[in-house]
Amino acid sequence: MTSRVFISYRSSDGADKATALARDLDAMFGDDQIFLDKEDLAPGSRWRDGIAAALGNAPILLVLLTPNYLGAVDAAGQRCIDRADDPARDELAAGLAAKAHIIPLLCDGVTTMPAASELPSPFNQLCDLQWGRLRAYDWRADMGRLADDLSELGLTPRPLSMPGTIPVPLHEPTTTPMPLDAPALAASHEDLFDEGRRGVLSLVGVGVLALAGWGAWRWWQKRSALLSGPWRARVGARGAPTSREGELMIITLVQDGDNLRMASSALDIERDPQWENYRDFWKQRTGNDLTRVFYRGEGKVLRDDEGFAPNAAPPAAVAAPASAASDAEGDGEEAASAPPPKKKKPELVRLPPRPVSLRRVIVDVHIATPGSDGESIDEGVFRGIVDTDDQWIHGRLWLRSEQAERVMDLRRSGG
Repeated sequence: MTSRVFISYRSSDGADKATALARDLDAMFGDDQIFLDKEDLAPGSRWRDGIAAALGNAPILLVLLTPNYLGAVDAAGQRCIDRADDPARDELAAGLAAKAHIIPLLCDGVTTMPAASELPSPFNQLCDLQWGRLRAYDWRADMGRLADDLSELGLTPRPLSMPGTIPVPLHEPTTTPMPLDAPALAASHEDLFDEGRRGVLSLVGVGVLALAGWGAWRWWQKRSALLSGPWRARVGARGAPTSREGELMIITLVQDGDNLRMASSALDIERDPQWENYRDFWKQRTGNDLTRVFYRGEGKVLRDDEGFAPNAAPPAAVAAPASAASDAEGDGEEAASAPPPKKKKPELVRLPPRPVSLRRVIVDVHIATPGSDGESIDEGVFRGIVDTDDQWIHGRLWLRSEQAERVMDLRRSGG
C-alpha cells in the first residue's frame, strides 16, 4: 500500500463529505495516495492495519470534525467518544501510534474547537493541533488551502499523462451543474429569415400582426407571472437521470414580486433507504426516530428575455448567375417579342417568433424536522427553469450532505 493520506470521519454525518473529499484529492494527487475505508479497505481487514502499513511513509490523517464526530450519543445517552469501542477513537489512536501528521478539519456546523478539558483521550489531543476548515459553501477555497498544506507535507501531485499537458483541475464537489440555458425554442435566426424573405406582406398587415402578437404576449406574461400555488414535486434518487422514482409530495410556492417562498407537505422517510444517514444522524443526536421531513426555502425568480433584434439586417441579395445574364443579352430580340411573364402571387412572410421570456428560479432549500420551528438537518440549492406553458419547473437540487445534485421536477397541481 502506498497511501499516505487517511480520512477519518463519523459515518452518521460525515460519509458523504468524506467521499467528496477523497474524490477531489484523488483528482489532484492520485487515488493510490488517498485512503478511504469504504472504498480501499479490503474485506476482513481493519482500518488500523491500513494505517500501520504506512508507518514508514509519513502518513497524514485528516479528521473530519462534523457535529456528530464529537457530539454523537448512543441509545443510552452516552457520548460515543467516551466508549472504548468507538470507531473514531480507534482511528485517531491508530494515527497517533503511527506518528501521523494529523489535520483536524472543521466542517459545516462546527465553528470552533471545544476545550481539551471537555474531551477524553485521545480526542483532547486534537485541540493542540493546527486545524483547517472544510465547508460546503466555500469548498473550492478550503480545498485549495488543504491541497497547499498537503503539498508542503511532501504529497506528490498527480503525474501528467504527457509533457506539457494541463494538470487535472479542482472542481466543485458536485455533479455537472445544470446548465441554465433552456433548450432551443425555435429554429435558427438565419434559416427563418431565409425562408421568410421569399414573399412580402403589406405594411398594414405587418402592423396588425405585430400589434396582435404584442397583445397576446402581454396577456401571456400577465397570466404566467406568478408561480404561486400548489405543485406536485418529486426529487429523484441519487445518481438517477430523472425524478420518476422519487416520492411524491406537494410543494406550495408563494411568489411576491421577484421573491419566492417554498414549503412542502410531509415526506415519509421512515423506511426509505435513501434517508438512512439522516435517520441515523437524528437518532444519535436526539435519541428519537425521524420519520418525516419537510422542504422549506426562500429564493428568487429571474427573467431573461430572448428574441430577435427588431432592426436585424436582412440577408444580402443573391446575384444572378453569369450564364443567365449572358443569355439575356444574346436573346434580346426574342425577349422583346415574348409575352411578359405571369406575376407570381406574393407569399406570406413567416415572421420570427415573438420574444420568449424565460423564467428561472433559484431557491435556498432547508430540509427540516417536523414542527413549526423544525430544525434544519440539511441544506442546499434548487435551480430550475419554468416551462413556457407555465405547468412545469425542471431543475436540480444540490444538497450539502451529499455534495451532489439530484433531479427535481415540479408540476403545477391540476395541470
